[in-house]
This record gives sequence, structure tokens and C-alpha cells, in this order.
Amino acid sequence: MQQNPNPSGHQSSKRGTVGKRKSVHNEDLQQRNISELFSSSNNNPHSSSSSAAKRLRTSISPSRPSRKNLSSADKMYNFSTSSESPKAAEKFSRKIGGPTVVSRPSNFTPHTGAKRLVVKNLRLGPRLNQDEYFDSIWSRLSTALDTIFDGGKPATSLEELYKGAENVCRQGRAAMLAKKLQERCKTYVVNTLRQNMVARTKDGSNVDALRAVVDAWAAWNTKLVTIRWIFYYLDQSFLLHSKDYPVINEMGLNLFQTHIFLDEALKPKILQGACDLFAADRTSIGDKVQADSDLLRKAIALFHDLGVYTRHFEPLFLSESEAFLKSWSNKEAEGQYIGTYAENSHRLIEQELTRCELYALNRNTQQSLSALFDEYLVRDKEDILLSESDLKGLMTTENKHALERVYSLLERVKLGNGLKPAFSKYIEEQGATVVFDTERESEMVMRLLNFKQQLDDTWAEAFHKDEALGHTLREAFEHFMNMTKKTQSSWGTDNSKTGEMIAKYVDNLLKGGLKVIGKQAEDAELADEDTEINKQLDKVLDLFRFVHGKAVFEAFYKNDLARRLLMGRSASDDAEKSMLSRLKTEAMFRDMDLARDEMSSYNTYKTQRRDRFSLDLSVNVLSAAAWPTYPDVPVRIPPDIARAIKDFEQYYHTKHNGRKLSWKHQLAHCQLRSRFDKGNKEIVVSSFQAIVLLLFNDVSEGETLSYNQIKEATGLSDRELKRTLQSLACAKYRVLTKKPKGKDVNDTDEFAYNGAFQDPKMRIKINQIQLKETKEENKTTHERVAADRHYETQAAIVRIMKSRKTITHAELIVEVIKATRSRGVLEQTEIKKNIEKLIEKEYMEREEGNRYSYMA
Repeated sequence: MQQNPNPSGHQSSKRGTVGKRKSVHNEDLQQRNISELFSSSNNNPHSSSSSAAKRLRTSISPSRPSRKNLSSADKMYNFSTSSESPKAAEKFSRKIGGPTVVSRPSNFTPHTGAKRLVVKNLRLGPRLNQDEYFDSIWSRLSTALDTIFDGGKPATSLEELYKGAENVCRQGRAAMLAKKLQERCKTYVVNTLRQNMVARTKDGSNVDALRAVVDAWAAWNTKLVTIRWIFYYLDQSFLLHSKDYPVINEMGLNLFQTHIFLDEALKPKILQGACDLFAADRTSIGDKVQADSDLLRKAIALFHDLGVYTRHFEPLFLSESEAFLKSWSNKEAEGQYIGTYAENSHRLIEQELTRCELYALNRNTQQSLSALFDEYLVRDKEDILLSESDLKGLMTTENKHALERVYSLLERVKLGNGLKPAFSKYIEEQGATVVFDTERESEMVMRLLNFKQQLDDTWAEAFHKDEALGHTLREAFEHFMNMTKKTQSSWGTDNSKTGEMIAKYVDNLLKGGLKVIGKQAEDAELADEDTEINKQLDKVLDLFRFVHGKAVFEAFYKNDLARRLLMGRSASDDAEKSMLSRLKTEAMFRDMDLARDEMSSYNTYKTQRRDRFSLDLSVNVLSAAAWPTYPDVPVRIPPDIARAIKDFEQYYHTKHNGRKLSWKHQLAHCQLRSRFDKGNKEIVVSSFQAIVLLLFNDVSEGETLSYNQIKEATGLSDRELKRTLQSLACAKYRVLTKKPKGKDVNDTDEFAYNGAFQDPKMRIKINQIQLKETKEENKTTHERVAADRHYETQAAIVRIMKSRKTITHAELIVEVIKATRSRGVLEQTEIKKNIEKLIEKEYMEREEGNRYSYMA
């Protein structure tokens, strides 16, 4: 009978196939075959066959089959029962493929189980020789590998090859099969593939060598796919868990990397070929670049797959790129216009980064390439990019695009501030030309407004609103706006001409309205004249902020205002009032701007001094004339804050000798970092609240401070201290606890730090009490307004008396009410009081007939 080996090593027979082997049966042979059956039926030497023999009662049929030619079915188990007829037994035997064996009659019943078991030998001969089987299977596999390496298709089906390899693995020969497979692949790569590559690339160019290797890698991967199909069982069941042999894909990659890429004759050509493709792509010569782009993409993918990108390709690529950028920048910078160089540099950078993305260069390569851009395109050409004459030319022609290109290129290495000298000099020169142009003096303000708008646009569009360059713009504009020169138009004085011309422009604007604005108003197409005038006044105030000496402007503005009012030439009363309101508040806003600049300078001073003082101090230095009068509130400042204040005063006095600082602590606010049991919080409080809270840093947990102790330590008055403690211990956020509890604070109360305080917010604002107006402040404000009202009334009376010379009492009352109506209707008794004061001051005198006359 023909035998077919299976993966488990046991023998099986095909049904319906009858061999011509003679059987010799005797009693001893049957006994031996039974023993072999039980020994081979289970591969485990510790099987439970002995126990099974005890449970089953077995017997051997002494009878022999009558046929000489026996099939393997003769060795099957035969179960005999007494309940079945001989015909039924024969039918069952044919169904399972064996001869009919009829047992002796018995008393067996279906419900009591089998009584007798007849066992036949299943083995027809000795075990299969595994060495011979392995050699047979490997012979087929080797033949298939030869065909695959030659690029053909194996004659044997892949399924049969796979089954053979699987059977070998199941027989315990996986390691031997893996070794032979690796040796076979290595022989092909070393002797065949490598020699072909060396022969093909010997006389060719670097690009040809790269193309040959890329094609060979693609073909080798295709062959590895087929090989892995055949040896898939070996790959997954053995190689995947083996420490001695890699999986098939890794084996193929290692062989190609070691014997092809790293070959001394091939490696330089492969790497240089890729760099040559990059060089061709950069120079864009002919159509060859387009045709080789796919090859370059595959080459980079090859370097990534083989794991040689970072160690072998990247250093050579960066070296080649460095030489290219150095040569390119030198060539472009020679005789090139600064704007053209910056534009071409940006274009080159964009192309290089796009090329990196297109060909899948890794992030580290892009960063290294970007560092080369900064070195050779910017730092190496810093002098050219910061050429003062070229930059001033771009600013004069208002070439914002070129300026933006230059600034962006410089800002790659944080050199944007290098534009400050050229920007400042350009502003001062152009501004001085406008200010001292006597022939076009009447156009000064309009030209300055246009110049300021041009600079603002350049700063926003070209310089990306760079803070340092914006500060340079303001400083330079302020410098030329306050330049003085003794000219005939200033009558030989050194008064600033800008203040006078701004006042005259405002006068023309308030007298003529939109007619002065001219074409701008027509282009704006605004129906509301007052709105457009207000916009122009805002622009004028932008210039006015740069003027240091306000006296010239004030003098001319008052004279012009008087003429407009007396001669009734104002175009809009609302515009007049709006301008006055702007002038009153302008000084306050200017103080805030100056205060910010002062703090910026102070912080720079501390940085240069390397001050380790941790307190973050912010001070607003305000002029007393522009702000309301605030009373001084006595308070004891904590030592840390006092030291910071003293340091700022020393710095300020070194810059402004002779000035005196008066600190208004009741207007200050603080940010404290506080620790509570439930977590840390950031508390925003007034200065008085902060002073009180800082006292509890020196108080142990559980201890308290009495009201009198806090008062003595802070130096606050009872009114200030009580409302401060009330906000901390009795309001919404109770960071202090008070004994006894209550909404009011008394002199006998005691206070402790509330460690159990909690709130979901990380940052908490506690009653900004210092912003609330007190009764005293309210009274002072009313008194100041009333005094101003009296002065205004007296001024109106004087103006009326100067114009009328003599006037009756009733007429004077009517005229005064009419003149001061915009500020509210005055009581006649108040007008009479002011008339009496003016008579006492001898501005006017009383005549007969209840009349008054003006005293010149």
C-alpha cells in the first residue's frame, strides 16, 4: 500500500486503495503488533494505556481473514455485539472500510456497554525515515528557490511547498530548515546579486549605480514575498520566537544592507548618486530632474528601509547642502539688490523645505538644513542685509514687501532689531525735512500726518508690529518733532514750530470743517461731518503727544479759540467741546504711556544689574498737574516693599535730578500667593489689605492678632483699618477669621489666619476698596467743581464787562446765565456774590441807576 507521510509522523491509509503485499499472521506476530500499537498510539511516554487496559476487557480474534490481499483497514478496531446480525455487522464493516468480523454470541445488551473489544494492528511496516524525508522536501524547496532567484515561477505549487516546509517544522527540523534557507539566500545575495551590481555599476555614473541598486532592492523584496509565502509556517512558528535566526523579511534586509549597500565599491556610488539627484533638482537642469524625482523618492525610502539614513546618508547630504548654500549666497549677494537677495533667499528656503517634505527627509535633517540657512543666508550676510543706505532706499520708496522680506530673513536669527538704526535715521531725516521746510510750512501738519500713517503701515506690515521697532518709531518721531531752530518764522526764538502749526491746523479744522480735509472727506463718503472731524482730531492728537513743550501749542490754541468764539466762526460746537475734552485727558494718557516706558527701562536696568530681588514692582509715575489731588494716607510699609520702593527711587533720581516722588499707597494693588489647607491661591488685594495679611506670616498657627496690634503694626487710621479688616474677615472671601463673629469690626476684636479657606477659583479678587470713593473724596471733588464754577462765572462777567463797558444789573445777569448755560444754570444769588468779589478786586464798579462799569 502507498504511504503518504503526515506532519505528525504517524501513518495513515487511503480508503479504497488495496496493495499487493502478503500478510503473514501468527500468534507471536499478533502479540507484538498489539504491543506496538499501544506504544505508538500516544507519543507521550507517560500515557495512560495501562490504566485503559485495566478498564477495558480485550481479546484477540484467533481467526484470520480468508483473503490474502489485505488492506490497511484490516488493522482497525472491531466492536462486536450480540444484538446485531451477521449481515448488519458486515454492512457496518463496509461502512467504516474494513472486513466483516463476526463475534461469538453473547448476552451483551445496549445499555450495559461493550463486552468485548477486538484490536487489530495498524502498522504495516517500520517508521518513516525523517532524514530522507527532510532531504526530499529540501530538494524541492531548493529547486523552487533557484527558480525564484532567477525571476521565474516554481514548477511545484506554492501550497505543496508550504505543506512540505510545515511538515519538516512539525518533525522538529525547523532550525535546520532556517539555517539552510539563510545560507541559500546569503549565497544568492553575495555571489549572484552583488556581483551583478558591481559589474553593472563599474563603468556607469553614480545615478546609474543608485538606479541599479534601487531596482535590485525592489526585485529582492518581491522575491522575499514569495519566499515568505512558502516558509510562512517557519517564519511564524519558529523564526518569530528565535534568538538565533531573524524573520525572513529582516534576514533579507540584513543581507542586502551588509553585502550590497555597505559594499566598498557600491556604497559611495549609491550615496553620491542620491546627492547628485538633489543637486540636479536644485539647479533644475532640463527634464532629467522630473524623470529622476521618482528615483530620488525611492532612494530615500531605501535608506529608511535599510536603516542607513541617519548614519550614512544624512551627513553626506548636509555636507553637500552646506557647500551649495555657501556658493549660492556668495553668488547672489554680489551686486544684487538687497530686496532681490532677500526675496530669492526666501524662495530658496521654501523650495528646500518643500523638497524635504516631498522626498520624506526626516525632521532632524530639516532642522539641520534650517540651521545652515541661518548661518549662510543670514549671519554670513548680516552686513549686506543691514546696509543703512539700502534700507533707507526701501523705506523712501515705501517698498513694504521688500522690507518685510528683509525683516523676516533677519528675524530667523533674532536680528530684526538690527533694523533700528536705519529705521530711526530715516524717520529723523525725513521728519526734519518736513518740519524745517519753510516754503511748505502751511502743509506741515498734513504732511506729518501722512508720514506718520506711512510709518505705522510699514511697522505693521513690514516689521510685523515688532515691539522694539515700534519703540524706535516713537522715539525717532518724538526727536524730530521737538527739534528747534532759530528761524525768521519763529521770530528768532527756539520755540518748537510743530506746536504752533498743530494749533493752527486745529483752528482751521474747527473753523472750516470738512473743507480743510479736502479729498479725504470726499473719498470717505461720510454723511456725518462731526464724526469725520473727530477722526481728524484724533490723528492730530497723535502728533500732539510727541510735542514736549505744550506752552507754544496752548498759547496759540487759546488765541485761536477766543477768536472763533468771539467771532462765531466755529464750524461745530460739539467739535469744540470734543477737542477741549481731549486736551484735558491727553495729559493723563501721556502719563500712563511714559510710566510704561519708565518701568520697561527700570526692568532692563535690574536685568543688567542681575538683581536677585524677587519682588515684582510696577510703578506709575504721574504728573500732579494732570491728575486729581489725592490725600496722603499714613501707613507702615513692609520691609521688602519698602526696600523695593527705595531702589526705584534711587534709579529714578539718577535719571531725573530734582524731581520728588510722592507715593500714594491707597491707590496701589498687590498680588499675593497664599497657602491654604485645600490648596494654594493667588489673591489680588489692595495695598492696605496686603499689609494686613502679611502680618500673619509671623503668627504661629492657632494664634491671633488683636485689633490694636494690627493698628500699631500697620499705622492705619481707624476708618481705613476697619473697612480693610471688614473686607478680609466679614465679606464674601473670608481669608481671616474674627472673634467674635459679626459684620462690624470693633476695637476689641481678634483676628486669625483662616487656613480652612477654600474656593474653586485659583485667582481671587477681594473687594478693590481703594477704588471706591469716600465721602471726603466726594466732598473735595464737589468743592473743587464749585470753585471752578466760581472762576468760570467771574471770567464770564469780566468778558461781558470788557465788551459792554457799562451794563445794567438785569442785563448782566441775563448775559452771564447765557454765557455759562452749557455748564448748568446758575442761581442769581451766586452771580451776585461773584459780582461783589469782582468789585472788591476792582475789576468793575457800581454806578447810580443799578448799573456797573468796567475798570480798565
